[in-house]
Amino acid sequence: MSENFYTMPNSLNTPSTKTIILVGLVGCFLTSVAGVSGSMLISGWNTSGGWSEWIKRLGLGYPCACLVVLSLFPRLVPKMTRFLEGQ
Repeated sequence: MSENFYTMPNSLNTPSTKTIILVGLVGCFLTSVAGVSGSMLISGWNTSGGWSEWIKRLGLGYPCACLVVLSLFPRLVPKMTRFLEGQ
């Protein structure tokens, strides 16, 4: 039986800090867009303020999410990777 995933050699299990941050920032942006959009759609788009309010919320939420990525991810991701990979 073959495995459905590829396990990298041990020396490559931990991605570089640059990769961790870039992937984290893209994830933050997508999550921020989804969160802001979902929140406004539940409340009613026009009732919530429409596009101008969407831009304001994204303008506040995304930088806050970026702070988390830049401050925590470079230390947290390698530790989680080692823990989850059982090293």
